[in-house]
Amino acid sequence: MIIVGDRMNFTIKTNRRFFLIALTSFAASTIFSSCSSPQNNSAANTTTNPSAASVANTSTTGAKDKIKVGVTPVPAGEILDFVKKNLAPEAGLDIETVTFNDFVQNNTALKDGLIDANYFQHIPFMEDYGKKHNFEMYAFTPQIHLNPVGIFSKRYKSLKDVPNKALVTIPDDVSNAHRALKVLEESGLIKLKPDVRPASPKDIIANPKNIQIKEIPGAQAIPSLPDVDLAGVTGNWIVQAGLKTDKDALALESANDPIYAVTVTTLKGKETDPRIQKLYKLLRDDKVKQFIKDKYQGAVLPIP
Repeated sequence: MIIVGDRMNFTIKTNRRFFLIALTSFAASTIFSSCSSPQNNSAANTTTNPSAASVANTSTTGAKDKIKVGVTPVPAGEILDFVKKNLAPEAGLDIETVTFNDFVQNNTALKDGLIDANYFQHIPFMEDYGKKHNFEMYAFTPQIHLNPVGIFSKRYKSLKDVPNKALVTIPDDVSNAHRALKVLEESGLIKLKPDVRPASPKDIIANPKNIQIKEIPGAQAIPSLPDVDLAGVTGNWIVQAGLKTDKDALALESANDPIYAVTVTTLKGKETDPRIQKLYKLLRDDKVKQFIKDKYQGAVLPIP
């Protein structure tokens, strides 16, 4: 039997947290909306096939190609900052970073032409978001890094200690909900219908402990963690909160499925923009892979 619902004490505590998060998100979006649009946002206004000589001349003369990129703060923002400081100047790329704490605002800015590209999402999330909001994006492959999903708790040190009717939160977007449910299944807490992708709570066919599944926005997972028994959280939120995915997670997603790895995304039709191609190439550099390994110690995984 599957029970999906709130507990009274969970509702009382988390409503205050969620209200504050919503208020903060609204303020951030209001501030961002006052910013001006980038001067060169269309692929039609750029040279689509720059020669090696022209790229060299850009670096030599000091004139750089400008690009505006949307990111989430951690780890994508930190990774892009490494590129901006260490690789972009020599490549003749001037990166302006626009940081969003909200996935919706990041893709809305891309759709509205306020940024040229973003770097925060995996392909299934991008495809689902594009269908729901009626616009098409393009994702570069191979991807850049994976933020593995983990199961976390402030109350228990082991999944064996989790009681019956435990309250468990998972992300409310389709692809990350699927990932969290798969980790719960691999941990033995639930069983899903075979070969269902993406899976949702309605696809649970066995639930021995009658755990309660609540879907919430990803950004609310960490603030609500003290009020729930377990939470399925993507690695970006964990790293941002100062936790260690590889040490603090009670269960962790394997890195065998790169479909959920994060990459550079732009509007369909702009993928030939040489600025965006240069950005993607820099993010795939071996120095970036080593930076990810050294800084995150397994909590974020570079894609080969």
